[in-house]
Amino acid sequence: MTTSTTHDLTPDAIRAWFADQPAGAVFTMPAISKAFGVAPGEERRRLASSVRCGFLCGFLERTQVAAGTAYRVSGKSMRRERLSEEERRERGLANQRARHERHRRAKGVKPVPNRSKLVRATRVNLPAAGVSLPTVAAAGRAPETVEQFLARGGRVHRLAASWDQTERAA
Repeated sequence: MTTSTTHDLTPDAIRAWFADQPAGAVFTMPAISKAFGVAPGEERRRLASSVRCGFLCGFLERTQVAAGTAYRVSGKSMRRERLSEEERRERGLANQRARHERHRRAKGVKPVPNRSKLVRATRVNLPAAGVSLPTVAAAGRAPETVEQFLARGGRVHRLAASWDQTERAA
């Protein structure tokens, strides 16, 4: 087995490494991880994802051996075209969102509505954000003055204001 010093774990790097190996050689995931010098964790997941990509593209064949699942070169070229870095990032984010949503559904958590749409709807319907909708005047009654309200027996509480004090002083 050849050891790689770099940690380039893209499907292209995996394909190149398998192409350099002897024909018909079978490798398990621990052997591939050891060849790439990958430690358990995030790097191991990236390596497994790249190997799975090679299998799904038809470049690698998956077989069962006594040690578990093993991979070898199928002799076919890779069918999939290469993704740009931007496309790869977008696909990764979409997969991450889908994985998160599956996890939430498995736990039974109700989905949270998209708050940005609600906020936008509020801004569109109202002249200013945070302003409540105007109250509708009581139908059938005409507006009345303070004097008319007092004549009906209503009570008015007058609050002191700074301009009232200046009017009294003048």
